[in-house]
Amino acid sequence: MGDRWTLGGLVGVTTTGTLWAYGQTLSLLPGPLATFAASFRALDEGRIAPFLLLTGSLGASVARTSPGSQLMTAFDGRLGVAAGKTIAHVVTPYLVARAFGLPILWNNGVASVVGTDVYHYQLGAGVVARIGRFDLLVEGVPLGEKALVAGGGLAF
Repeated sequence: MGDRWTLGGLVGVTTTGTLWAYGQTLSLLPGPLATFAASFRALDEGRIAPFLLLTGSLGASVARTSPGSQLMTAFDGRLGVAAGKTIAHVVTPYLVARAFGLPILWNNGVASVVGTDVYHYQLGAGVVARIGRFDLLVEGVPLGEKALVAGGGLAF
């Protein structure tokens, strides 16, 4: 689709979590997840101008709650924008803003329940360091849906 687009997919497993609902504390058991993502580089980085990246993703995960082994299915659709500037061809700090939503479906053992996230946005910052063929990433999101993400990559 050209050098401005990136397409990707992810298949994985959620680990564990806690759900507080209806006066109960329930455990979330591990379950499968899948995500499809795309990004479009709307503005190339110039000598002074930052890059501007538009992103989107669509994903779903399935887990069971315990006790009771009730099924929970969560869907997630996100649109985002990231802007940043590369320093010395190695370090790229960036700002990120995302909006998201879609329902969470759960059967609590009595009735089917439709829920959603408390927050439908993220505002944060990150940095990518490129060392040869390796990329290292750290992103912190203190506003909205809070997150701390770290990762690495290898270019082939």
